Amino acid sequence: MILSPSRIVIGIFWLLGPGPASAQPTSAPAEELQNRVDALTALANPTKDDWPTEAWQSRAKHRLQDLAEAMIQRFNSKELLDKGLGCFSPDARIANLRPAGGQVSEVPGWRVRRLALADIAALPSGPPEAGSHFIRLPELLKGLGSGPALHVVFKIISISPLSNQRFTTTVLVEIASGHEGAAIQRNATWDVDWLGESTTADPLITGIRLTRYEEATTNQPTFVDATRAVITDAATWHPHLSHGSDYWHGRLDAIGEMNLMGHEGLAIGDVNGDGLDDLYVALGNGLPNKLFIQQIDGTVHETAHQAGVDWLDATKGVLLVDLDNDGDQDLLCAIGPTIVYCQNDGSGRFTPTRSLKAGSPASFYSLAVADYDQDGDLDIYACRYVKQRYGLSVPMPLQDANNGPSNHLLRNDGPEGFVDVTRVVGLGVNNRRFSLSATWIDYDQDGDVDLYVANDFGRNNLYRNDEGRFTDVADQAGVEDQAAGMGVTWSDFDLDGDFDLYVSNMYSSAGRRIATQQRFMANDAPDDRLGVYRHSLGNTLLVNAGDGSFGDHSDDAGVRMGRWAWGSLFADINNDAFDDLIVPNGFLTNDYKDDL
Repeated sequence: MILSPSRIVIGIFWLLGPGPASAQPTSAPAEELQNRVDALTALANPTKDDWPTEAWQSRAKHRLQDLAEAMIQRFNSKELLDKGLGCFSPDARIANLRPAGGQVSEVPGWRVRRLALADIAALPSGPPEAGSHFIRLPELLKGLGSGPALHVVFKIISISPLSNQRFTTTVLVEIASGHEGAAIQRNATWDVDWLGESTTADPLITGIRLTRYEEATTNQPTFVDATRAVITDAATWHPHLSHGSDYWHGRLDAIGEMNLMGHEGLAIGDVNGDGLDDLYVALGNGLPNKLFIQQIDGTVHETAHQAGVDWLDATKGVLLVDLDNDGDQDLLCAIGPTIVYCQNDGSGRFTPTRSLKAGSPASFYSLAVADYDQDGDLDIYACRYVKQRYGLSVPMPLQDANNGPSNHLLRNDGPEGFVDVTRVVGLGVNNRRFSLSATWIDYDQDGDVDLYVANDFGRNNLYRNDEGRFTDVADQAGVEDQAAGMGVTWSDFDLDGDFDLYVSNMYSSAGRRIATQQRFMANDAPDDRLGVYRHSLGNTLLVNAGDGSFGDHSDDAGVRMGRWAWGSLFADINNDAFDDLIVPNGFLTNDYKDDL
């Protein structure tokens, strides 16, 4: 069973939820409820069920944590040296874990060295002498810098038993450090062999083989946190912006979605016509939204109250766009099942003009605009995610859900307002998924914009626009990307003249490790099993072939593992004419720093 933070609530629902009416009392005794909770909690302990491979990986994980701790502390005591070396059997054989050679790429400020599998296979053959780990371990630290900034993480993504006492694992490795702007990061994949006398004792490493290696170095900081230098007003900063969502959770009314989820939106645009970009930020439910007007010196002045947009409502999708064609940026805010359209008077003051309300209570999560019908104004596509509330609406089936709320296309008819044309134009097809984001792009270069929709818990949509009528061609184009779709970005990253697609999903080491084992979903249909496994793989780079189809080049390009990824953005960060990828990620880890 794969449990992750967003899925645990689903398990609790089924364990504690209503079930058949005839079989459930009106209220369960506290002891019975506690027993059910205990039964679910026990599933999180791999040594308490009948999956010996998970018991092995749990013990191997302890060993790797010991090794990471010893490395972080630089083996600077006999105790730490013994702890690190104690992870290995006396006859352990370890390959060169920091080989020379490979392909080197240099761009301003950065140097990247990468060894492909063929490069590693061409390294000198022959196993190192037994006990060579005593000299190999310090090599892992060479050139990593000094100080407490060293970061070492191991993550087991697959496990295969070799015998009753031996097994092998595939381990993701990340070693990084930085000091005064300079930084180095090494990413690798190891095949690690283990010997264990039982599943109740920590095993020993008997061998390590390198299958992937890359390192990136820089001598200058790429980004510097300038938040407080830009937001100079102490009253603006504290308390609303100085605390994270975990601080506000439980301190504000529980009406609407929990602030803890961080689904609020933001938008950038020049709202007062001075040529400088401004920023509208939606905060958590119960906190006032902020409008930051950029000053000529780069600082910002907060004006949401004066502008009439300091709402306390849970605000998700936010856009600054010119909807009335008067030359200034208007404001769109998704507040519950309503899209609020505010007209800009040109000076950065807004008047709520229309409330575009859905026919059901499901909240809008994100908005995307484009002139799909080429009539000279911008139309709105609005994504909805859950029918009730995050954590309560259960996707069915988990890997291919089709029981979500409908999305909506609102056609802009100018002074006459907006008309819901979702079904009329063909966007009602495959429109019951858990949608989180959408983008407009003319991917087929026929002169009109097409629509891609990223859906959680299953397949995505690519709606091809043919003179204002849409057809979902995601399957035939090879871009369904059946996974936990959260964000999408387009770019001609390979400079071949057409647009390519990158989709943000979740990378799950536990999912990859478990879903590849034969006993996982052994009695289910192969497509269902593959769909669940696909959820664990991570992000997807889909390269446009130019004939209406796309190929998956995620692994080739090295952009598969984006951790628990939310959005994504193609952008040329270093001004070398090639678009880079920015992938925000993470999930409710709070003070836990070692998440990979």
